[in-house]
Amino acid sequence: MPAIDDMLIHYSYTSQDEENRSKLAELVLQMQDQFAADFYTMLEENPYTAQYFPTQAAVDKRKKTFKYWLNTILTAPIDHRLHLKLERIGKTHVRIGLDGHYVNAAMNFVRNYCQQILFQAVSDNRALDSLLETMNKLLDFSLDVMTSSYREAELKKVFLSKQAEYWMVRWAERIMHGLNLVLMLGLLILAAGVTALLCTDVYFALSSSVEEGVIRALGSLLILWMMVELLHAQVEQLKGGKFHVRIFVDLAMVAFIRKIFVASLEGKDPWTFGLHIGALLVLGIIYFLLGRSEKKQPGSG
Repeated sequence: MPAIDDMLIHYSYTSQDEENRSKLAELVLQMQDQFAADFYTMLEENPYTAQYFPTQAAVDKRKKTFKYWLNTILTAPIDHRLHLKLERIGKTHVRIGLDGHYVNAAMNFVRNYCQQILFQAVSDNRALDSLLETMNKLLDFSLDVMTSSYREAELKKVFLSKQAEYWMVRWAERIMHGLNLVLMLGLLILAAGVTALLCTDVYFALSSSVEEGVIRALGSLLILWMMVELLHAQVEQLKGGKFHVRIFVDLAMVAFIRKIFVASLEGKDPWTFGLHIGALLVLGIIYFLLGRSEKKQPGSG
């Protein structure tokens, strides 16, 4: 916040206001007991503010602190000590969790109450206008300092949450990128393994049974093709591309096709063939539906 002298300049507080302040203290403070009682009655009528005064001791303390604040803004020297006192009051409101809206609403009540006191006590219009102007400056100044505590608390909360959010997102992105690299490495290792399996199947076809070896090699070739597709999809995702669920259906279909190849070599019973073909049919339907869904999405080819 600005220094106390700068604030007085901003509020155009003059020597005339200081003279009016003494007159205000004389008129208002003689009503401070009734003022405090009426102020508490206003707070008690609101369920939100009433919850802060569950006992008579809390009520008496609130009336005492209200009169302390009223005496402070009307009689205490306007210097850095006054600034600190008002700031402590604001921090107390923050500490107990009072919503800043109710501080402003309470100040509106105080303003209207003071105006009524002045309307009844001062008959000269020029003097009344001058006193009202000074009173508004004092109340605005007090509210400004007290609510600064709320601004500082909110800024601190936002600052800490932004910092925490920044670091969490940053580390989450790093971990995700690291996991994607691990996945890429795993796919490369699997692709190398499938390539070795394909070579084994080709060697088996050349050295033993051509028919059996070719069928096995076709199954291994399908798996290798899917490994290439998975690697391609992973590279695209690392570059910021869209992730496609359909590729996993592709992989499942290839696995069942290979099972059918292997089952034909091993002479499986018709039920096994039927289950494999039925599963392949279901996967084909899912593949078809996913393809239609992706075509309907905005930005799809």
